[in-house]
Amino acid sequence: MDELNLQALLLDESFINYCKRTNKADIEKWEKWLQKYPEHKESVAELKETIVTMGYHAGELAVQTNYARLQSQIKKRSNQHRFATIGTTVWFKVAAAIIAVSAISLFLFRQQTPKESTEIVQHVGAPGKDAALLTLKDGSVVSLADIKNGSVVALQGGVEIQKNKDGELVYRAIEQGDATNPAINTIATNKGNQYQVILPDGSKAFLNANSTLTYPLRFFKDARSVRMTGEIYFEIAKVESGTSGRQKRIPFYVETENQKIEVLGTHFNVNAYEDEPATTTTLLEGSVRVISKKRSESVLLKPGERALLNETLRVEDVDVSQEVAWINGDFIFKGEELGSLLRKISRWYNVEIECPEKLDKLKFDGMVSRSQPLSTIIDMLQTTGKVKLILNGRRLIVID
Repeated sequence: MDELNLQALLLDESFINYCKRTNKADIEKWEKWLQKYPEHKESVAELKETIVTMGYHAGELAVQTNYARLQSQIKKRSNQHRFATIGTTVWFKVAAAIIAVSAISLFLFRQQTPKESTEIVQHVGAPGKDAALLTLKDGSVVSLADIKNGSVVALQGGVEIQKNKDGELVYRAIEQGDATNPAINTIATNKGNQYQVILPDGSKAFLNANSTLTYPLRFFKDARSVRMTGEIYFEIAKVESGTSGRQKRIPFYVETENQKIEVLGTHFNVNAYEDEPATTTTLLEGSVRVISKKRSESVLLKPGERALLNETLRVEDVDVSQEVAWINGDFIFKGEELGSLLRKISRWYNVEIECPEKLDKLKFDGMVSRSQPLSTIIDMLQTTGKVKLILNGRRLIVID
């Protein structure tokens, strides 16, 4: 089936009705068509699955327009995203998935919401933004959202703290200082916020919603250590000490309530939210050792692996693109349970969730940008026919 025919199908309301099983006559029409043209069953099956999962609606946007917008979005993210290693990988996978159904954008959702829900979308269902609170060594708190890009936030112990032109928080030593008793800073995001910080050693940390990172203004000479809660993606800088010919890498440690991670130089993601069933550490490149604080056990991760720590510590292979989709501004669900999905929604859109426990294990597939309003995700979930959702103020209610 060529691209022109696929475009026609995407704009054919009867075909969309067939895919979504909403009109008996249209279902019968297209089932007869497939009997007549069985060579197209595989292509139609792929298209049908994507339409149902993503909540596509015929005629809302021209297919070529959708595709052009997707290409623009991929280019924008590849050029602007500050964690380029992941950004390129994930977005090329997205592009490849779309090319598999003849290079047509099937992952763009409705941009318009019913007029009567506009107020809710703008205030309650609006997506998160870059914002964080920085607690300085004297206990004073700075709202980073109120600081202009390119401005100096503070000067402490010979270290300049700046919000750079890209909006990142950056630490830069401008004077010699004592690292034996360094001052401590803490950066924290609330629900509906995220933020990026470049630590004093050049390592990068990207905080997801409702997360904290505590770190010194100057790291010790023989070890670097930070503490965290929530979810943070790290790119750890390789730092060495010693004389020429006898260089030694200085390890980096990330501590959560239940585990300690030993790093030399690598990219990884840590999810340590209190309401999650396990603390997870996902490795993208390099190597890390995850150590359980409660049990005398540890594991060494390879790229593409995830450590899960609850009552025990275990390792499993994982789809990295799904684990770190949030860094690239996306939600990607592949067989994800409703309970897990709703916890992510709660943090990013700053809403409370009310869901019957018996529905927690329902599984969903899909992809949507985190820049979309909450109404888009509600539509996507409801299109599957598995659940019904109501947004009442700041409470998202799942109806049995």
